[in-house]
Amino acid sequence: MKRIHDSLQRIFQRHRLVFWYDATGEWAETFTAYPDADVAKLTVAGNEFGTKVRIVRDPNPEARFLIHVPTARPPDADNWLLDLLLQGYEYKADKASLALQDVGLPHEFFQLAEDHAPYFTSGKRVQALKELIGKDDQTRDVRLKMMAVLAGTAVEIDALLLHFLQANPEDALIEIDPVNECLQGAALVAPFWKEVERLFGYTATSPSLRDFAVSLFRGANPLDAQVALHPHAKVFLQRWKDSQAHAVSFREWSRHMEKELQIATALDAGEERKALGAWDTFEIFDKFTLHQLCTAFAKGAPAPDLRAVVQTRRASFWQPQHAHGYAALEQAVELRELLASAELTVDSVAGGVSRYVASWWRIDLAYRRCTWNLRRYGQVQLMEQITQWVEKSYVNNFLLPLADRWSDQVRGLETWECPGVPAQRKFFEHYVQPYLTKGQKVFVIISDALRYEAAADYAQRLRSANRWTAEVEALFGVLPSYTQLGMSALLPGNERAVDAATATVTIDGQSTAGTKNRTQILQLACGGKATGLQAEVFLELNTKTDGRALMRDHEIIYIFHNVIDKVGDQPSTEAKTFDAVEQAFEELDLIIKKVANINGSNMLLTADHGFLFQQDDVAAGDATPLPAAGEWTFRNRRFSLGRGITPDPKVKIFESAALGVQGDWSAAFPLSLGRFPLQGSGMRYVHGGISLQEVVVPVVKIHKARTDDTGRVEVELLRVPAKITTGQVSIALFQDRPALAKVLPRTLRVGIFAKDGTSLSEIKTQTFDSKETEARQRETAMLLVLSAAADAFNNKDVELRLEETVPGTSQNVTYKTQSIKIQKPFTSDFE
Repeated sequence: MKRIHDSLQRIFQRHRLVFWYDATGEWAETFTAYPDADVAKLTVAGNEFGTKVRIVRDPNPEARFLIHVPTARPPDADNWLLDLLLQGYEYKADKASLALQDVGLPHEFFQLAEDHAPYFTSGKRVQALKELIGKDDQTRDVRLKMMAVLAGTAVEIDALLLHFLQANPEDALIEIDPVNECLQGAALVAPFWKEVERLFGYTATSPSLRDFAVSLFRGANPLDAQVALHPHAKVFLQRWKDSQAHAVSFREWSRHMEKELQIATALDAGEERKALGAWDTFEIFDKFTLHQLCTAFAKGAPAPDLRAVVQTRRASFWQPQHAHGYAALEQAVELRELLASAELTVDSVAGGVSRYVASWWRIDLAYRRCTWNLRRYGQVQLMEQITQWVEKSYVNNFLLPLADRWSDQVRGLETWECPGVPAQRKFFEHYVQPYLTKGQKVFVIISDALRYEAAADYAQRLRSANRWTAEVEALFGVLPSYTQLGMSALLPGNERAVDAATATVTIDGQSTAGTKNRTQILQLACGGKATGLQAEVFLELNTKTDGRALMRDHEIIYIFHNVIDKVGDQPSTEAKTFDAVEQAFEELDLIIKKVANINGSNMLLTADHGFLFQQDDVAAGDATPLPAAGEWTFRNRRFSLGRGITPDPKVKIFESAALGVQGDWSAAFPLSLGRFPLQGSGMRYVHGGISLQEVVVPVVKIHKARTDDTGRVEVELLRVPAKITTGQVSIALFQDRPALAKVLPRTLRVGIFAKDGTSLSEIKTQTFDSKETEARQRETAMLLVLSAAADAFNNKDVELRLEETVPGTSQNVTYKTQSIKIQKPFTSDFE
């Protein structure tokens, strides 16, 4: 009784006259007990005229009446009170009617309430539905809102599907369907699949989530022409993949369907294999594309064609899993182009160094990047053709011929020097002393074995960062090119001596071994205003206290960093040399940022020596026997110290004085790529010798500016139609300038949106990072498929919108928009 009285109370908030037809008279007692004293209760029993007079002549026009009629409602033609009934509200006390009253729906939804009666048994569900109801809702709208309440999602079929698809496809979904589990109790399963059919074009005798998923993935498979869904299916798939909350479930379903639909077999079938373009429905599409790229590369496919395919796959959902594979292919293409254009002519020592610094180092860089990505990718069999070509071509077409021709020039040298290139032992005088003279502070970061190409690569990365400048110059490194002598060459002092037995080094009689000794040498030369410390110690300093004190008390700060040499010099880890280079970059980032944080703005990054490295085993022919000698006092793969060394055509011999070093010894260096025999040492990573990679030492001048100095490319809407007349729209976007140096790429999300922000198409993500100098090469064509939501905006203005993510957040802001009108012809309404 209370529920009915409460229901009447709510109705009287909207209506003045409430008629209650009670054919059985069962509600007479409830009517009589209605407690609202402000409502006049009238019973109609043959007194229709008197009742009408009572109501019409009431002096209060706002007076409320509850009229109980203990009979069935008469036909309208015989109903004396019809005019009043039409002004008021007909109350019903059956369950369906009460449910409608609780939600606030009119009587025309009576059948809906009866069809889904179990839904209304929960007050919580009823209240949730009531909060969603709109005045213009139709039956379909109400059902959709009921589904959304049950599933706890937004009021849309896409959101419901994404919710249901969170179920693991490996579970027993044949017996337990999430749709049935959620909606069956309220008899909403059939209406749900009817809505799915309307949006997606999916039909089935016995629809289920699993069957829908099969149709969805078949429809998004360019190898399968048997299933054709509505364009909205493509939009839904894109949304599924892009959703942070649901991308994991897409990954699971895709991998499951890849096996169930036997996509690998379809790709293998037939001699003619379809180009997959940008399709990324299954991960195997990226694997197959990489397989095709490797095969095409091995057959000599043109570089632009290979790069175009890689660019097409940039936006693939699976790209992060295969990024190293694509990067390795791109670097192999780069290496092939560099080798094809390289003229490895060495007409003099100065000419060799000059040409290496100008261009040849890029070949070492491409090889390192390619090899590193191949190792990171780990797909040995897939990338075998690339790996073999890269290794063979790098060694046979670059390392060996360059080393041979460079050795020809070194063979004729009497003293170790290079006209026009500063000697490494002049580093302090040439680079550090000017800061001291000007009263400026400078940090000198020495990264052990940071060879020239790696330093140039790091400088490029720095230059693309905001406020950083990095200029690379070259030094002619000391011989032998090993750590102790290389480190000593970077310190101040006059006379450097090498002990023939231990290869230890002194400067003006002071040992250079260890940080403590090097610091003493620095302090002596700089009047106590200099110091040295290991990178690990520096990084652990408290920036605000110890770091600022370090800066305050010293003019010259040397920071010694050792990652590459520590890894490469060990036979057990030398295969990870290129991994160590990347690790060194990460640690150097930490070092220079900390220097900047303690207000250090001047930095010099250099190395003690470079290195030779090849990933594959060294050829047996690269072994060079030690020549005869009176005695050998110290042995290394790339140099040995001794006395009375016999001349040999495969070896270059320098007296210590010819190397600018004091000592009673001679040094022998294997020419070309030779390695001396040495028990227990590595063969692939070596240094100490005469190769350009070992002796061209980098100096990177680094400075942190106070103002921003980077910008991003701008993207223009190039070709956008004024009207959208079909289910898709073709556009063109233009990157205004190449993404080089301080001009950074820009990543945008592109889609069609309603003015209120409703998404009306698939949303595509595109990174504009072209380095092409020719404008035409920086155009990007794009096709956007409209979603079913766009139908509600026909003949209305909408927006083509470019959005970008605020750095460090997941928030998107509008970058550019252009108004566009959806104007489909009326014939598009017909199937």
